Amino acid sequence: MVLELPKAAMFPDILPNPRPAALRTLGRIATVLIDTEEDFDWTDPTEGTDHTTAYLDRIADLQPLFTAHGVVPTYLMTYPVLENPDVVRLLARCRDRGEAALGIQLHPWVTPPFEGHGTTAQSFGGNLAPDVEARKLDALSARFTTCFGTPPRVFRAGRYGLGRQTAALIEQSGITIDTSIAPRTSMLDEAGPDYSRIDFSPCWFGAQRSILELPLGRAIVGWGGEAGGQLYRKLIRANGAWAPLAGVLARIGCAERITLSPEGNDPRAMIRLIEGLIGRGQAILPLSFHSSSITPGRNPYVRSRADLHRFYDDLSSILCSLTDDFACRFAAATDILDLLQPAPSVDPSR
Repeated sequence: MVLELPKAAMFPDILPNPRPAALRTLGRIATVLIDTEEDFDWTDPTEGTDHTTAYLDRIADLQPLFTAHGVVPTYLMTYPVLENPDVVRLLARCRDRGEAALGIQLHPWVTPPFEGHGTTAQSFGGNLAPDVEARKLDALSARFTTCFGTPPRVFRAGRYGLGRQTAALIEQSGITIDTSIAPRTSMLDEAGPDYSRIDFSPCWFGAQRSILELPLGRAIVGWGGEAGGQLYRKLIRANGAWAPLAGVLARIGCAERITLSPEGNDPRAMIRLIEGLIGRGQAILPLSFHSSSITPGRNPYVRSRADLHRFYDDLSSILCSLTDDFACRFAAATDILDLLQPAPSVDPSR
């Protein structure tokens, strides 16, 4: 089944030449993507900020859960993670046993070369000068290749900071899957990208060759349909007293923005999202979270041991629902490419 891209699905100013992506056969695929990153101050993503990767010695705690559910997660690693030999050895063993897929995530503020880009706006890679972003991407890719013996195939822009220049850069590289779009999300208040017009819809893009865009699993769903979604988006972009009304729409089930993630979303909400996406014909469901959620106090979502237990409970619950209630089978992100119909031909004139 080939899906027609909704009018609001793709934003050609960010992704050139978008074309529909569809599975070869009927059925549903779920995948797990983990932002595998340094521990840093989320309020200060700038060059020189303190960071560490010591907490990642706990990353192995996830594997028994994934094995129980038949999940092969994709770890998207930042430059400091690639500098931690213990984590590299651990994830290399997981990959060699077929228990993990590996990719990269570009955090500009901790990726060389460092050239004094110390503002919050410059934490979004798409805001950097093209040559600076290119050198950082080259350094990150080279470090990954040194660590694992093969170049990276999966990419995520840190903070979802994709720009049109980023799309061109990864097209020039060996990247085959991008995961940088955060649908129905605006980061304009931090000088970041505005994806609020983009709906969740995996697609092919590229001016010269086809790359799969696998967005963050986020959408606005509810009984209000498209009209409710439009009203919700207008309210959250409004200033002053109108914005809280978006919460009213969510509470009454008219329109709510939900992410397929155990961070800030309980299983009932995630199930509503999955039902909404399936109702729109979506058959590829990516679940995401940050590696920092495995240790309390590293991010806003898991601040205590109670939060950590809740995180694991919610993660296990939604993995069960994906298989038992929605008949999904899990696949590594890199394996999804083989499950798709061939990409439509690229039209360089578009």
